[in-house]
Amino acid sequence: MSVTARTKDLVVALLSDDDELARIIASAVELPWRVERHFYTGGLFDFLQIAGVRLVIVDDELVRESDRSWLLAQVRRNLGDADLLYVAGSHSLENERRARSKGAHYYTAKPIQTDELTGVLKGFMNRANK
Repeated sequence: MSVTARTKDLVVALLSDDDELARIIASAVELPWRVERHFYTGGLFDFLQIAGVRLVIVDDELVRESDRSWLLAQVRRNLGDADLLYVAGSHSLENERRARSKGAHYYTAKPIQTDELTGVLKGFMNRANK
């Protein structure tokens, strides 16, 4: 995926190796929005440099527990103006507290409820369009 954004685009930055989650996100995103997907294997630092990001979705499934706070701090430092949606590989109170304390505007855990996540994404995109 391209790391640079066209200025007219609104970017949803997805950090996930989960193809099913990527499919759900892609099906919910409509123009003028576009998805920039990156993978943990080799794409994390490119992900943190995406231009034009208005919405960030972080899937923590492949992130070690000890690295999750660091990752969220990096997202906030580099993509701090964007809204943050956090998807936990498995729910725990600690995961949710960490995500919310590090600025997540929305938290959910797998298995994903497609209709709920789609509705939340559309709500964030509609709000950002105004």
